[in-house]
Amino acid sequence: MTSTTKRYLFPRTRQARYWLAGALSLMLLAITLVYHARPPGSPPESDWLQVKPQILENQLGLIGRLEAATRLTLAAPFEGLVHSVSVTEGQRVELGQLLLTLDSSQLEIQLREALAVQLNAQRALEEMQNWPQSADVARARRSVTNAQLSLSDTRNKLTDTRRLFDRGIVARMEVEALEQQARMQTLDLAASQAELSATLEKGKGEHRQIAEMECANAQSRYQALVALHAQRELRAPFAGIILRPRKQDENTTTAIQQGIRATQGMPLFELVSLEQINAVTRVEEADLHQLSEGMRVRITGDGFLGMTLTGKISAISAQRLPSETYGAGASYGVVATLDPLTQAQQQRVRLGMSARLAIVTYHAENAIAIPVAALRRDHEGRTFVRHQPHREQIPQKVFVTTGRAVPQGVEVFGLTPGYIEMPISRNSVPP
Repeated sequence: MTSTTKRYLFPRTRQARYWLAGALSLMLLAITLVYHARPPGSPPESDWLQVKPQILENQLGLIGRLEAATRLTLAAPFEGLVHSVSVTEGQRVELGQLLLTLDSSQLEIQLREALAVQLNAQRALEEMQNWPQSADVARARRSVTNAQLSLSDTRNKLTDTRRLFDRGIVARMEVEALEQQARMQTLDLAASQAELSATLEKGKGEHRQIAEMECANAQSRYQALVALHAQRELRAPFAGIILRPRKQDENTTTAIQQGIRATQGMPLFELVSLEQINAVTRVEEADLHQLSEGMRVRITGDGFLGMTLTGKISAISAQRLPSETYGAGASYGVVATLDPLTQAQQQRVRLGMSARLAIVTYHAENAIAIPVAALRRDHEGRTFVRHQPHREQIPQKVFVTTGRAVPQGVEVFGLTPGYIEMPISRNSVPP
């Protein structure tokens, strides 16, 4: 019975042993296939990353608002009543369009008075230029001639009277009277000659210079009034939007209407241009070193959603902006001048809108960037990557120079397009 049981549990035939060995071999083969079919932790395909030239950019995002680059307050050129108003607040005007007309009645009176003063000054200057032939010089010369004739006649009479006195025909008193008269006439002649010299000097030196300056002042005053009179019709110096001027002393505005009196220098309108707009923002001192004038800027906003405006930084403030928070870091003003807007953009863009500024602090065309994890170092401290131009080729060690950090990784120089090897994991040490 025992012998029979052993023969049943352990077959002794050679064929049974072959079947058992075959079954075990199949089981081992299946286990091996299942093991090799499992996905590894990092498949070979994911170890290689394709790199190719692309545009690399670093941007600094800021929040600001839109303001007019050109804003001009139009003031009254002279005092007068507002004769007519041709525009309304918020109206779009073109270059040279009539805005307002002032009554110039009072100015015309000043013009006539200034013209009269100018004519008198011109006549006085002409007399100075021909002073030797002027009436004053002629009178002075006649006075000298009369004095000379009178003195000569008196001296002739004195000579004759002395002869008669020597003969005893006339008394001594007549001689003394003529001598006294001759002395007086000599003094009169000297005074006339001095007056003639003084009169001649009036046409020279300071007197003539004074006349020239008075004439020039009169001409300038008249020309200034003529220029003011030409501004009685106020026209737009450039195309833009008409706004009501704001007073400086209080937070109120004054409406310009027909019939009100405008004083000289009184603000009438404020004209802002929509063809040239600035985006104004501020930057913290920690980011100030990244900015410089001329950097390109992209501007977007909720008010003009779907539209991207472009421009460049035109000014960076040298003085820190005041902050209401005590102990806050310094910030500085930045002005970005937008490129000229098209008609479609002008219809959607409004002054005072909030804007998001993306300032391009770095831009490179046809550059290559790779992840930092792909960089390796050899025993000499040189940076390299394992690179292959095509997947079928043998990888090679390529030494590179790193540049700026960009959103795609780090910019590298000395690398051509192709594939680079990535480490299997962060903790693994590159071979």
